[in-house]
Parts: sequence; C-alpha cells; structure tokens
Amino acid sequence: MARARGALELDLDPDVIIGLSLPMKHDDVKGFFPGTSTTLSQTGSNIRNLLLTNRGERVGQPTFGGDLLLTLFEPMSDQLITSVEERISEAMVEWLPHVTVNKLNVEQDESEPNQLNIELEFSLSMNPEVHDAISLSFLTGT
Repeated sequence: MARARGALELDLDPDVIIGLSLPMKHDDVKGFFPGTSTTLSQTGSNIRNLLLTNRGERVGQPTFGGDLLLTLFEPMSDQLITSVEERISEAMVEWLPHVTVNKLNVEQDESEPNQLNIELEFSLSMNPEVHDAISLSFLTGT
C-alpha cells in the first residue's frame, strides 16, 4: 500500500500540481489551466478566491466568502477600511485556519481617492518562516 505524502513532500516534487492558479488565464507553456506547484502559492489563490466571493454565493457553503465586492459602492471612509479589515480577518480565521496573516494593510490609494488597496502577507502554520503575499485593489463608490 502506498504511503500518504505530506504537503511539504509534495511541494518538493516538481511533477505534482497542488491546485489551480487564480485568476485563471491561458498560458502558452502550461496550458489553459495553469496549476500551482507549492502549497504556499496555492494558498495565495485560495485566499484570493475566499476574499472575492460574497457570502451566500457558493452553493452549500453559505458563510464562505469575504464580502469584499460589497465595498464597490460604499463611500471611502475610515469605517469602510476598518470593516474590510474585519471581514478579511473573520474569513481567514473561519475558512483558512492553517494560514497565519503576518501583515494586513488596507488603505486608500494616494493618487486615486476612490481606490482601496489591500496587501496581505501570509505564511502557513506548517512552515511559518516562508511568506508570500497577495494584493487586491477596488474602486469604491464616491
């Protein structure tokens, strides 16, 4: 019987694809659905998917999502920034408990006053010294 391989062992195998990279795009080398080759890079795609999904949008998982798209028509304010930080933190704790958020910056863009920029640096509990980051930007209401 074959032994189950752990996540770190799979990360070291260049022939293993962990998951799909988001956003999906055509890649001339990797094909129509390029994959991720490490758990850390797949986690970045998972975070992006979680935060860009509205609660109630995913069938069978009514609380899955970060509701960030709901900010699109909200006026920019300190309260909006605080709300977005709370939504992100709550979604991460509930749906990705194996991920540590090392740094979260949510701020108004300096040159575009209606743009909200989100920078999230994270690591995995199985390998906390290795970090990755994702960035998201939204134009909000006026």
